[in-house]
Amino acid sequence: MIFSGDGGMLLLPPPPPPPQHHHYLDPGMILHMPIPMTMPVHMPPPPPDQFAFAAAAHRHRYHAPQPAGEIEVRDVWHWNLAGEMDAISALLHTHPVVCIDTEFPGTVHDSTTPRYQRGPHESYVLVRRNADELKKLLQLGITLVGADGRPYPVVWQFNFRGFDVDLDPHGPASIAMLKAHGMDFDRLQHYGIDPDDFADEFARSGLARRRPGQASLELTWVAFSGSYDFAYLAKVLRRGKRLPDKLDDFRNLMWKLFGPWVLDVKHIAKTDFGVCGGLDQVAAAFGVDRAAGRAHNAGSDSLLTADVLRAMLACYTPYDADVRLTHGGAIDGLAV
Repeated sequence: MIFSGDGGMLLLPPPPPPPQHHHYLDPGMILHMPIPMTMPVHMPPPPPDQFAFAAAAHRHRYHAPQPAGEIEVRDVWHWNLAGEMDAISALLHTHPVVCIDTEFPGTVHDSTTPRYQRGPHESYVLVRRNADELKKLLQLGITLVGADGRPYPVVWQFNFRGFDVDLDPHGPASIAMLKAHGMDFDRLQHYGIDPDDFADEFARSGLARRRPGQASLELTWVAFSGSYDFAYLAKVLRRGKRLPDKLDDFRNLMWKLFGPWVLDVKHIAKTDFGVCGGLDQVAAAFGVDRAAGRAHNAGSDSLLTADVLRAMLACYTPYDADVRLTHGGAIDGLAV
């Protein structure tokens, strides 16, 4: 994530005592595949549609880091866009959780109100003003996660053309940071994806939410501090149209584009675990290492987001509420 202020102090309370039985939420997610478990006779069984990742979570409290080189971060340019979108669509029935991250040209508008004191409506105004003025999405990372909680071993990093560092508004510090982390803006301009071509491919892919009456798979979308991620992705999918003026209308747009199951890992970390900070800080708090790539590259950050969510879900018991029901649609900073 590249917008300013994403970091913060790390507040980690003492871990809760482990449950007597090492049972965790069933790995059904969208697929509803329950784990056999022995239940105390005085406790009702968990509902069959509880949301979880790890079929192996009963063996690992936290996600063991993937060995280096096991996951490929695959760059997507204009010449391989169609084929890679086909590959993603073919995997969604077995990997129905879509973890995303974006890189964009920083921010140019800020508020005199400290971030921790801003209400959701004021926060949304800043997101809208920045996304509508800067407009250009630079990268989108997509990690697909299966019912066993493990990411597919290919992570997609979509690279977009259209941003000119000499002409377009941007946050200079953000651009300098992206360059330092390997982003090649000349290569983006020459070989990047036209945003309208991406919108076309998205619309025909399995990622697109269908109209009522059309068959579609209800996906779960996940981001870390996702207000800008979903704002920029919405602008691309709507071919540059301005974002809604009001937060309620933005929420309705999110529902229309992505459905009811939108999760924000940063919001869940703060709300349920008291853990604050940026993506790398929260990952460290849960014992999760970066499995592939570099920070501030959208593909790598989407993968780390997926691994952090899995680690958090492994900390719940089978009797905790479905995370989608308690946190679905709640985006960090925009949740009422």
